[in-house]
Amino acid sequence: MRRVWVVDDHIPIQSLYPGPYPTGLEPEIVRHLVENAPPEAWEEPAVLELCRTLCAGDYEPLFFTSPDAMLRALGRGALPPHAVVFDWEYLGSTPERNINALDRLLGSSFAYVQIYTHLGEQAVEAVLPELRTKYRGRVLPTRTKADVTAEQLAAHIGAAWKGTIAGELADRVRGQVMGAVEGSLIDICEIRTGALAAMVQRESGNLVDIVLSKVRDQITLQGSAALDEIAGAAHHAESSDELRRLMSVWYYSFPADRRVRRGDLIEIDGEFGLVVTPPCDLYSFPKKAGRRLTWLKMIAMDEAGIKVVRESGLRFDDVGDSIIAKHGRAGESIVVLPNVPTRVQSRDVLADFVVLCHAWANRAFDRPEASEAGELTYAHLEASGIRRRCCLAEPFAGAVIARAMSVISSPGTPDLPKGETDRLRKLAAQTATETTPTGGASAAARPDALPQGGAAPARQRAVKAPKKPV
Repeated sequence: MRRVWVVDDHIPIQSLYPGPYPTGLEPEIVRHLVENAPPEAWEEPAVLELCRTLCAGDYEPLFFTSPDAMLRALGRGALPPHAVVFDWEYLGSTPERNINALDRLLGSSFAYVQIYTHLGEQAVEAVLPELRTKYRGRVLPTRTKADVTAEQLAAHIGAAWKGTIAGELADRVRGQVMGAVEGSLIDICEIRTGALAAMVQRESGNLVDIVLSKVRDQITLQGSAALDEIAGAAHHAESSDELRRLMSVWYYSFPADRRVRRGDLIEIDGEFGLVVTPPCDLYSFPKKAGRRLTWLKMIAMDEAGIKVVRESGLRFDDVGDSIIAKHGRAGESIVVLPNVPTRVQSRDVLADFVVLCHAWANRAFDRPEASEAGELTYAHLEASGIRRRCCLAEPFAGAVIARAMSVISSPGTPDLPKGETDRLRKLAAQTATETTPTGGASAAARPDALPQGGAAPARQRAVKAPKKPV
């Protein structure tokens, strides 16, 4: 933890000259005040000690005399801080204005916030629950200036920050990604906007895909030691709340606009669905979709939901290695969507669902606001009680819909006779045992090799698909 910002209006810049005063102070100015301003100029000794601590050692501090000044620095592109020590009272401030400032800070940077005030801790904590729910551990417990030293405060922040990618590792990732974005823009900067518009055909998502594909290429070509360091860190195989939350972040997003997208997870009539209407049809909803929104039904993956799935005839008894793998004896007729947020804009509580690939549903929207619309939005669906919970990100949305399409349109093939299945498994097992890969280890020693007896391990045993007519 090196970059620490302090937001406090009791730094005595007025002791240097009569004004006007800057609202952002470089560390050299504050260091001069620490060393030369008389003690009585510092209205709060705790602020003096905090500034003295941060102006020494390996810290890279910046100081602001108001929250607005901090936000202006971020808006001008200042490198985000690792931590912010935030005083609570300013001239004209209110709890609402402070909460809004911290929300903007936390929403635009990975900083950790430490509120440091002369007020009692409970006086501030009473207004923080919503902010803490949204940003979790990055809003640290409030500390009272009279009760904690500057060194203790730094240790407290460092303990919360330790073990995360915040800090230098995140800085390196940011630099790598920003360089890749700039490289992708260089590739397309000379192309006229008319040509770009013709390429993306009025769909801004296609332009995003072009830019992001070039960013991926740039990162791959350049390599990234920072990303490799993250990927190679020690880890536990067991599930955890942190792992589930990260998977939720990876799989699902909360779009800021109200456009209806393919891959949206919607709530409708007390049930859940995954929107599968193609993007071009959603863009020209009446003309191309006939005012019909189409979705796949979803069932909660809990005891009651699994019972409903089984009672429908699907023998759901296992989960494959990916969300679109064969899931036990249910085969490919379901897709598993783990760690879905249960509330909009919150990942505090996550739930698991299964998508039923055969359960296609649609509804015609005859209300004038939907029938006259070009691009479909949730404003057109409000009267029908349809709302979006989150959106399944790419490439997951495309993979899930492709799986459902392949299941619903499959021509069907008969199962192999049992004797033939056994014979072919024995042949595969024998061939795998006799083959020695490069490096000297036999195939039988590999974790994915089949045993010589011919039967696959339970986890890898081939799953029979439900019999289909030929």
